[in-house]
Amino acid sequence: MSALARWGWAVVLIVVAVAVAAAGLIRPDLPPETLQPIYAQPPSEFVDIDGMSIHLRDEGPRDAPAVLLLHGTFASLHTWSGWVAELTETHRVVRIDLPGFGLTGPHPNKDYSLAATLHLLETLRTRLGLKRWAVVGNSLGAGYALAYAQHHPKRISAVGLISGGRIRLSEAEYSARRAEVQAAQANARGGSWIIQALQEPIVRAMLTQVTPQFLVRWALEDVYGNPDQVDEALVNRYQSMLRHSGNRQAFVDRFIKSEGTSPHTETLTTPASPVDLPMPILIQWGEQDTWIDVEQGLTLAAALPTSTLVTYPSLGHVPMEEAPRETAADFLAFLHTGQLTQRQAP
Repeated sequence: MSALARWGWAVVLIVVAVAVAAAGLIRPDLPPETLQPIYAQPPSEFVDIDGMSIHLRDEGPRDAPAVLLLHGTFASLHTWSGWVAELTETHRVVRIDLPGFGLTGPHPNKDYSLAATLHLLETLRTRLGLKRWAVVGNSLGAGYALAYAQHHPKRISAVGLISGGRIRLSEAEYSARRAEVQAAQANARGGSWIIQALQEPIVRAMLTQVTPQFLVRWALEDVYGNPDQVDEALVNRYQSMLRHSGNRQAFVDRFIKSEGTSPHTETLTTPASPVDLPMPILIQWGEQDTWIDVEQGLTLAAALPTSTLVTYPSLGHVPMEEAPRETAADFLAFLHTGQLTQRQAP
């Protein structure tokens, strides 16, 4: 056998070995029928909005002040369970799986635009018979929470931003400052290798098939300030929700801008200037956050006159999940008084 032939076979064997290894890492989607008996126990319910069956939990006294909780990327309403235990004595607490996540699953028209999301939240508020509510979000959910306050300030009594949030600009201002805004968004990303990898289209494409448990564990240990808190139950839940039918593809679809094609775009009002927002805003940030740097929290606090920033030295990107009692207590104190002293938590 010639040297060229031997090299050719070597290349073939390497390709086959890589393919076999990759096949071992492929995890198929899981149907809702498999996941709902595990993760949709009471008080879970489903409501039909915009062609989706939205998974939600509505807990606490019905006549108490209402709080809406919005999770971040790859998470679900379960991320708030610790907070719910602290808040429901004095507040009505509503939490949902956002489209493309958890048991809600993908949007039938792949419409993950801000306009579609705000339409969903306003439809839900109306359905629940609520005039106003406080809204709290983590990471991606924090971006929605602040946008909700800017576009519908009369409907929001208070805002909580946990490790996230992005100030909305008018179309004219965004067009004029596009390069500046995009550069600021890039700089806000933390040093996490996972965050850097997810910016690459080929990595996102692989994610639709290759999500083994060890990879989910790595990601969770990356977002937690103390990786020792990550246990098997947590890893199993996150992996299961990620593998819900269509959710991994939905994450890829989110990178395709749909704002201009969404049927809800015309309902999107001009956002209020951050200096004109009347409601109190609490910003909570883990100083060990490697996904969105704590400097972004300082930037938001400087831009939002009614805001207060509290940072947590030992916590990472999901403070409400890592230390629910401490972070919920700060939020409750803020709700009751409308203010907290800007500080670093002990």
